[in-house]
Amino acid sequence: MERIPLSELKKRLAPFVNYEQEVQLSKEASVQNVGQMINSHLEVLEGNSGNRAYMPYYDRLITLLTILEAGWE
Repeated sequence: MERIPLSELKKRLAPFVNYEQEVQLSKEASVQNVGQMINSHLEVLEGNSGNRAYMPYYDRLITLLTILEAGWE
């Protein structure tokens, strides 16, 4: 998976902050409030820049972005 810089990821996720439909990230995980997830995950990543322990937050945002940009409904 290609690594997207956090600034670009933030920019690409911005149009989806008000997305109101549930998003299924995986068989086990869904997101009810997309904007809240985006904001909280970005806040954690920005506050822990360079700390690899927080990569799962990045990976979830990448998964979410991939689904949203593909036009998931």
